Amino acid sequence: MKIKILFISTLLSAVGIAGCQTTGSVDETDIGIGMDGVFGDPSPSTYDYPTAEAGKSDRIAKSYYTAPPLVPHTVAEYLPITMETNECMECHDKPKIQGREYVKGKKLAMPDSHYGGFGGAGDEDEVSGAVYTCTLCHAPASDAQPLVENTF
Repeated sequence: MKIKILFISTLLSAVGIAGCQTTGSVDETDIGIGMDGVFGDPSPSTYDYPTAEAGKSDRIAKSYYTAPPLVPHTVAEYLPITMETNECMECHDKPKIQGREYVKGKKLAMPDSHYGGFGGAGDEDEVSGAVYTCTLCHAPASDAQPLVENTF
């Protein structure tokens, strides 16, 4: 019985391998998901980041309610964010700013959810370590157009 099963499985494997062989080669430019190959996709256009200085730009509307706000000003001079230095805190740390109301030209304080030390168990005026690196969630806005229409 075992020999019969072994013989049949070997025979089926041989037939499967023989059926997979191609008679010709496929050009690498013809391989792709679409009908027009891999080189038919258009390249995205270039885009620019904002050049407005901090405090001189309008707030950008969120894509959805819980989305982190986009940064409407240039950030190059504030990077990199390290354990020793986070220049975002100079303007957006809540204890340094009175009120959360947005007014153009005024600094917007971080929300209460960003405070509480590591794990939220610390001082309520201490920035949480989980949100210390602002650029993990907050990206500078650009004028890039979407490659695919958003129907969300």
